[in-house]
Amino acid sequence: MDVVEIKDDEKALKTRPPIITIMGHVDHGKTTLIDKIRNSKISEGEAGGITQHTGAYQIEYNKHKITFLDTPGHEAFTAMRARGAKLTDIVVIVVAADDGVMPQTKEAIDHTIAAGVPPIVFINKIDKQGADIEKVKGELSQIDIVAED
Repeated sequence: MDVVEIKDDEKALKTRPPIITIMGHVDHGKTTLIDKIRNSKISEGEAGGITQHTGAYQIEYNKHKITFLDTPGHEAFTAMRARGAKLTDIVVIVVAADDGVMPQTKEAIDHTIAAGVPPIVFINKIDKQGADIEKVKGELSQIDIVAED
C-alpha cells in the first residue's frame, strides 16, 4: 500500500469562531448573562421566564467573532445540554450564589467532562439575599471542581 501525505494549505484554512456554551440549573441566570454580553433582552421574552430551546448567538470582540450557545436549564432538557457540551470549545457553568449547586448544575458538569471540555464556573446572583459564594465553592469541591479566585 502506498502512503500519501496530504498537507493543508495554511493560506486556505479559515479560522472559525470559538463556541462557548452556557449551561447550568434552571433560573440561575444563563440567558441573563448572554443578554449582558450581547446587550440584548432575550430573557424578557421567554415563556415562563425559562429557556426552552438551545439558542445560538454571535458577537464580535476585538475584531473576532465568538459564538455562544444558550442551553435550557430545566431537567426536561438533558439531551440538549449533552449535545451542547459535545460541540463546544468552552463551557461556562452558571451557578446562582443564593441557590448553590443543584441537580442540573451537576449534570451539566458531567456532560462537560464527558465531552472532554474543562468547565469554567461563573457564580452569579452574588448580590441577592442569601448569596454565599464560599458555600458554592464548597459544594463544587464536593464534586471535584476546585475554584480559583
